[in-house]
Amino acid sequence: MNDQTYMAERVDDQFNWLNAKSQYHHSRFTRLRTLILVTSALIPLFSGFISDADAMGQAFKWAVGMGGVIVAVSQGLLSLNKHQELWMQYRATAEAIKREKLLYLAKVGAYADQSQAFEQFVAQIEAILADENKRWLENIKNKEEKG
Repeated sequence: MNDQTYMAERVDDQFNWLNAKSQYHHSRFTRLRTLILVTSALIPLFSGFISDADAMGQAFKWAVGMGGVIVAVSQGLLSLNKHQELWMQYRATAEAIKREKLLYLAKVGAYADQSQAFEQFVAQIEAILADENKRWLENIKNKEEKG
């Protein structure tokens, strides 16, 4: 396998996958945290309008109750799916791959020796990906133990 094939089929492919997963988890984390924040802020506001005298007071009672459910479920999803942790983990791995690719293409650092540059590059990329796989397995095991 030559460096162009490896770059396209392994490095770029893994970078794109990690980048997409990072964006997915960042989006989910941000949306759920925003929902929790807004709903948590509305609960005390709505509780001030609760009364048993009219239908609107009853509606606010339901809104406060539903707000509590939304906060609890959203927080549970954040905890269960580990969106923040996975977002940062995937981003860090993608950036590590990007850095190694740039060093290799510039032929600097460990890649300055042209005779072994490709072999060292492959070894470094595979070490980064092996570490990512190890962390992913740890996350899965932790999820199963808690669930």
